[in-house]
Amino acid sequence: MSGVKRVSFRSMNKDDLVLMLKWLTDDRVLEFYGGRDKKYTLKTICEHYTEQWADELYRVIIEYDEIPIGYAQIYRVQDELFDEYNYHKTDEKIYAMDQFIGEPKYWNMGIGAEYCRVVCQYLRTEMDAYGVILDPRKNNPRAIRAYQKAGFQIIKELPEHELHEGKKEDCVLMEWRA
Repeated sequence: MSGVKRVSFRSMNKDDLVLMLKWLTDDRVLEFYGGRDKKYTLKTICEHYTEQWADELYRVIIEYDEIPIGYAQIYRVQDELFDEYNYHKTDEKIYAMDQFIGEPKYWNMGIGAEYCRVVCQYLRTEMDAYGVILDPRKNNPRAIRAYQKAGFQIIKELPEHELHEGKKEDCVLMEWRA
């Protein structure tokens, strides 16, 4: 099956924390996720990525041909998260997600868009999701294009929505509907 992207995801486990340290100490990754002003250690990675949330939260490793290449967190939008995203409250199941490809050699291959398609389909069929939202920074056109390829549409601007490298950055709210 040449040309078919072999993208999957699996639950994150403790063995993946060393990979997270590798990815989150790479300035190329931090430019887009987290910020180059962040100084992660194995201890801070362990604390942050094993912390329990009260709500539905899924931490996953993105794989390409079964090689771990990235991280994502998927969570149900509830209560104050509707306000945080300036998104209309609904009883329908809405999920939000954040993700990054931590291996730069896999950038610009369509893997991010394919991951988003795979996970949205999974959320629709397995979790009965009505929609999925995400909020990339406006100054990250590569991510926005990938999300659009996966079927997301920009629904509004979110001025000064995310603190990144000491500055409040504008984002866009993007939505995928089942």
